Amino acid sequence: MKKIEIKRAKPMDIPVIESILLDTVNWLNDINQQLWREEDVKWDALAKSYQIEDFYIVFLNSEPAGCMVLLDYDPFFWPNVAKGEALFIHKLAITKLARKSGVADALINFAKDEGIKQHASSIRLDCNQYREKLRAFYERHSFVCVDEKIINEKWHVAFYVYMLTGGSRAY
Repeated sequence: MKKIEIKRAKPMDIPVIESILLDTVNWLNDINQQLWREEDVKWDALAKSYQIEDFYIVFLNSEPAGCMVLLDYDPFFWPNVAKGEALFIHKLAITKLARKSGVADALINFAKDEGIKQHASSIRLDCNQYREKLRAFYERHSFVCVDEKIINEKWHVAFYVYMLTGGSRAY
């Protein structure tokens, strides 16, 4: 029987987060779908955008199996969304050994539950526009693509929104 547990990260979890993200970097490189570089997932780089408390780690049978960032403000990708109006998912990553185990679903459901607790109107995320399997995963979780655009003339981005109960439909 699988036991899935999600915990907010603490400073002692930094090596765990780096390891999970590096596992994803290596896996995506192996399948020719580079997303992040190794140096992008070192804490020195991550700390420029995130606090340790922004990360959540998912454990499968007490072993680290994935992580994500959950923010209440994202002025870079979502400049028209006020602080606290939505929650934003970033750096969602699952270790190779935990793929297809339900931990990614658990993280998405956790984000939705947190959004409700924090009275957010929606959960928002962005992903590579050409990652069809990833996009299908988000769409299975009822996220709706509300825009696609090229950022900084190099990143092809799809923008997704999941409206929480009672939230407005303004994107």
